Amino acid sequence: MRTLPLRARLTLWYTLALLLVLSLFGANVLWQQRRIGTRRVDRELDALTATLANVVQDELNEQDDLVTAATEATATVTAPGRALAILDAQGAVLGARWSGLDLRDQLAQTAAIAGARTLTAGATAWRVHATRRAFGDRTLVMLVASPVSDIMREQREVQEAMLVGIPIVLLLASAGGLWLATIGLRPITQMAGRAARIAPTGLEDLGETDRRDELGQLATAFNGLVARLRAALQTQRQFMADASHELRTPVSIVRATSDVMLSREHRDEAEYREAMTIVGGQSLRLGRLVEDMLVLARADAGGYPLRPVDLYLDEVVADCRRAVDVLATERGVAIRSSGSPDIPFRGDEDLLRRLVLNVMQNAVQHTPSGGAVAVDIRQERDAVTIRVTDEGAGIPPGDQQRIFDRFVQLDAARRGEGTGLGLPIARWIAEAHHGSLVLERSGPNGTTFCVSLPTASDPDVRTSPAGGAQIEV
Repeated sequence: MRTLPLRARLTLWYTLALLLVLSLFGANVLWQQRRIGTRRVDRELDALTATLANVVQDELNEQDDLVTAATEATATVTAPGRALAILDAQGAVLGARWSGLDLRDQLAQTAAIAGARTLTAGATAWRVHATRRAFGDRTLVMLVASPVSDIMREQREVQEAMLVGIPIVLLLASAGGLWLATIGLRPITQMAGRAARIAPTGLEDLGETDRRDELGQLATAFNGLVARLRAALQTQRQFMADASHELRTPVSIVRATSDVMLSREHRDEAEYREAMTIVGGQSLRLGRLVEDMLVLARADAGGYPLRPVDLYLDEVVADCRRAVDVLATERGVAIRSSGSPDIPFRGDEDLLRRLVLNVMQNAVQHTPSGGAVAVDIRQERDAVTIRVTDEGAGIPPGDQQRIFDRFVQLDAARRGEGTGLGLPIARWIAEAHHGSLVLERSGPNGTTFCVSLPTASDPDVRTSPAGGAQIEV
């Protein structure tokens, strides 16, 4: 079945279903035809019974002898092909015209049980009516019967008609079903051909469609899938290009420093120390860059595990504040903290620390000497909010949408101090905890970033915003 074309399979299933329906319909027609024919015979036999009873009554009015009256009555009533018999209450035959009906073995039972039944006598089936009638103080049994050969003949004719008609109907229906399946699947075949010609790097898709049926929904969904795939490919290419560019700078500095130091056979200790300081600084930057890239790559692939634990989020913020104090002191920046104490939370402690550290370090790096960074943490009804405000020059409106892009560093003077991945990683961590990281405001007086983390959910399974992949513990 799986090797057949779809239209052939649809036609086959349609034909099988139609065959089942026609078979059930034919069986119902035969049953109804037999039922209607039997009811017709029953009506005829009821009328014949009434006629025979009237004749018997007339004969009894003329004479008192039951046998003579019964014999005269069965001889008088004209019913070609019908069996007539008049029995006494014990089943003895008083008069009869059997017309080929042989009930010698079933006569007593038939006479004893009044009603209509179908009996087989010899090779012929008969419809037999036995009716008890009272004639004064005497009870007689009126027995009339008719062969059901006419009903059987009609059934055979109907069966023959079905045996001829059903295959013809199935053949015509199969041809029509195949034609309809071909017509119905033609748009899908055309869509498949157009999809096969779509270039991964081009801008083509299946085109706009004005259909509102399932095929239109399929085309729209396919176009959306193509757009998402191209966006993912573009993101991947951009990531590789940016990563190559960022990695090339420290690697070039390390290589150039090594070449310079090795270009002469002897150098004094100060030169070696200076060279090692440069190499060490660039190696540290290179290590941070590789680590950040690895985090984002694993997040994109859905392979970064979260390890949620119960913690106090205010303590995490306080620890991060103490860690950033060293950098802030070097730059002459003060850090002020405020907020609610004892804020319970469930999340990945290492990632939450990294989130807060990245946002704080970003604020410290963009705050001029003598300025301050304010950190405020609040417990709200169903979420915890962390606001970090610096006193920098602000972010231009045209760049505020780019700050969460990877490798974006708006201040060219600070390119050596970071990797351009801190805020993207921080946003991913927030969204991995079903929260958010947004730029709340930015102006000449400073910038405020707001982290919102819901407290009602357990981050056992998260969705990576970078690539849509699931991250499981």
